Order: sequence, then C-alpha cells, then structure tokens
Amino acid sequence: MTSRNPLAWLAVLTLTFSGCFFGGKKGEVITPDGAAEPDKILYEKGLQDVAKGRYDVGRLVFQNLLNTYPDSEYQERAKLAIADSYFKQGGTSGLLQAKAEYEDFKTFFPTSEELDDAQMRIALTHFRQMEKPNRDATQARAAQKEFQAFIAEHPESPLVGEARQYLREVEEVLAVGDLGVAKHEFVRRNYRGAFNRAATAIKYADFSRQDEVLYVLGRVRERQQNIVAAGYYYGLVVRYHPLSQFEGESRKKLEKLGLPIPDVDPVALARAQEDVENEIKRSLMGRFAMLFSKRPDVSRARKAERPPLLLGPEQINLEPGGPAEAAPTPVAPTAVPSGSLGIEIVTRPEREPDGESASPDSSSEEQAGD
Repeated sequence: MTSRNPLAWLAVLTLTFSGCFFGGKKGEVITPDGAAEPDKILYEKGLQDVAKGRYDVGRLVFQNLLNTYPDSEYQERAKLAIADSYFKQGGTSGLLQAKAEYEDFKTFFPTSEELDDAQMRIALTHFRQMEKPNRDATQARAAQKEFQAFIAEHPESPLVGEARQYLREVEEVLAVGDLGVAKHEFVRRNYRGAFNRAATAIKYADFSRQDEVLYVLGRVRERQQNIVAAGYYYGLVVRYHPLSQFEGESRKKLEKLGLPIPDVDPVALARAQEDVENEIKRSLMGRFAMLFSKRPDVSRARKAERPPLLLGPEQINLEPGGPAEAAPTPVAPTAVPSGSLGIEIVTRPEREPDGESASPDSSSEEQAGD
C-alpha cells in the first residue's frame, strides 16, 4: 500500500516526525539535544526500514531525503544506501537495479571515499549470479572484468585482498569450463579445438587443476603425433605437480615415448604437500547438495596467488634457465586474454596427421559449441 500511494506515506511520515519530539515550532523536528536535523532522522529511519526488510519503504525515505535536502551531508550516504537496499534484497531484478544504482553513485560522487565499496558491490552483483562451469559464463566473465577493475582502480583499498580472492574463485569457474570443453573436444577428436580451450585454461596461474590441463595438452600433442611437444607437457606434470593423480601416468607416457623424465622441482613439491595438508574435504552430503545447487562450487579455488607457469617453445627443455635445444622458430605468443596472469604459450607450426595445417595457438580461439 505504501508504494502505491507515496503521498499518503509522506503525510504519515510528517505527522510521525512532528509527534516524536516536542519543544520546537509546529512542524519542526527537534532532536533531544535541541538541534533540528530532519535529514539525519530520515536517513536513520531509512536504514531501520531496510534492516527490517521493508526495502520499498526505506528507499522511499532515502529518496525523500535526496529530494528535500539537496545540501544535506547525508546525500552521499542516502544514495549509497538505496543501492545497498537493492543489493540486500537480491534476486535477478534486485541485483540488476543495484548495479545501476552503484554506477549512478560513482557518477554523482566521483571523489567519494566509498568508491571502492561501490565497485566491489558492482562486481559482487555478477558474482552472485554466476552459473556452473558447464553453463552460460556471461556473469562469470562480467564478474572477472569488474574485480579486475577494482584491483586496478583501488590498489590501496583495504578490500583489495578480498577482491583478489573473489577473482581467483571466478577464474576457477572459468577455467573449469574451458577444461571441460577441451576434454569434450578431445573425445570428439577435434584436437585443435581441444588444444585451444586447454591453452586458455592454463593461462589462469591459480587454477587448482593445472596438472590436469597440462596432461590434456600432452594427450592432444601425442594424438597429433608431435612426440616432443607431448613430452614437454607430460614433463611439466612430473616436474611441477609431483603429487598429482596424473603424475604417474605422465611418467609412463614419457617412458613409452622414450623421452627423459625430469627431476621434481623441490619448491613445487613443498607447495603440493602444503596443499594436501590444507585441502578441505567436503562431506558426502555436501557433495550431493552441490549437484542440485545453481551456484558453482569454488571450494577448490586457491587461497593465495601462485607464480605464473611460464610456458615456452614445446621442446625438451625443462631446466629453468638452461640451454634450449634446437627447434624451429616459434610463432608469436598467443595474446593473453583478460584475466590471465602473464602466462605465455608458444608453439611450433605443425602438420596434423590428415595433412591439415594446424596452428593451435592462433589468435582466434574456438569457443564451446562453435
């Protein structure tokens, strides 16, 4: 009823305020200390309404403050509170309106100390709408873009650590989706498409399943009869993921192909042991519940940044800083997509078994469903 008849509400509101305090002139709102601060009272009442779930009423109070007291010190806070009310209300329509309100806040108050908070909430409107990796990635990519914007625009904000963690979780979802497509294309024997999607996933340095991506890249190259390149990726699994479930199979592949088996990187081994100790085990009921949840599972996302895996020419050269074996001139590195952390994949031109020229690191990456 209130939202249908705002004039009636304003009348009731005025009468309420006039009856709350005494000692002033008729119609004047007096606080206990004798100072007339109707804008403050409006702001605090709006906060109370929103806290009690009366979002429409609270927004009407805040809007009344904005319209009635254009010079009030509560203008900025009231504008932000309107956006927060939509964010708290949630739902697709609420989050969509919240983003628009936060954008308006940034426009009207470009020097506000709350800009970082507004940008964080903009990113979270997309984060809350992310779908599982095998579904539409539109919201995940939008969240990735907004969290990156936050980190770039507010590097000194106390919220930057939180933003980085959210970004890792978003990129975990995107990388899982790319890996899933890569495995699907591999089964379909679309090896170029499988390589391109796996190469996209490997560019997320903090991806928890980096070992599996490297193994898929090795399988693709082996199927393409590029033995040296296959050994390169299998060797990376052995060297940098010594506790991986794919480590043993990668060793067998190297032995079968007659290629050298690299030594385990001690830093990577220590990191892997720490990961095992800190791994969070989800209960059977928890895993079952995730099957019916619309939200993606980000529990495996890293809790800290990892150094980037610097991929070079696909050749047997697994010693960092060591001399590279002779190899054809590599093609230009693939352009790193938005959200990556400085990883390059440089490959040699090759011919697939059927005679078709293959350049899996071309700039045009194949997308799922293409």
